Amino acid sequence: MVLLADIGEDLGSWAFQWRTLSISHFTIALDVRGSGRSDAPSEPYSMETMADDVVSIMDLTGVDGAHVIGHGMGGMIAQVVAADHPGRVNSIVTICTPARMTDEQRCVYSTLLRSAEEGMDPVAMSKFMTPWVFSAHFLEDERWRDNVISGRARRYSWISWEGVRGQFEAMSRYDATRHAGRIACPCLAICGKHDRLVPPPSVQELMEHVPRVRGVQLDGGHMLPLELLRSLAKEEMDFLDGVDG
Repeated sequence: MVLLADIGEDLGSWAFQWRTLSISHFTIALDVRGSGRSDAPSEPYSMETMADDVVSIMDLTGVDGAHVIGHGMGGMIAQVVAADHPGRVNSIVTICTPARMTDEQRCVYSTLLRSAEEGMDPVAMSKFMTPWVFSAHFLEDERWRDNVISGRARRYSWISWEGVRGQFEAMSRYDATRHAGRIACPCLAICGKHDRLVPPPSVQELMEHVPRVRGVQLDGGHMLPLELLRSLAKEEMDFLDGVDG
């Protein structure tokens, strides 16, 4: 199993699901180019290049075929891996992934990148971003709200903003209609009912182009891997059990 995080996130976003998912599958969580401990090369990024990166890691680790789970941008990469390397993908799960970058994503990430380039305080940036990626209900708990704001601010203090810019530009050029029709493996598309960045209709649009897809809606925001980790893990495992037989 291969786990791919969203724009600006790193493999730590899977921390609370890792143990559950790895019970039945050898699991690899990747920092895609521009994120975490991976390089942030200066040349333009594309979903195709990042998909090739995923296959290269599979080659290096001796993985012939895998279930690929992607959150947000990671789901876009998963689709391209499945379309361009069909023999290497057993199934894909997309979490809060649209058919193309939403207006909300374009506006919010443009603002975030501009704030970083202007040297805004990481805590202020985190306070701006947190209500976009977590539901209002989740943030009602002060402990959770304070933890996610401080954790995101720490990451913003060392993140490669050049890498995030490259990811953003790759997302802005992505259009699922160029890839989705060639996806032959089973797919699960999960959305958050209260996702402000990727509203459910944008996920429904994606599903209209994927041949073998089933949709699930969970009662959370965009960061489902952290906000509703148990419910999300159950949907993922039930789907994978059905694929594996």
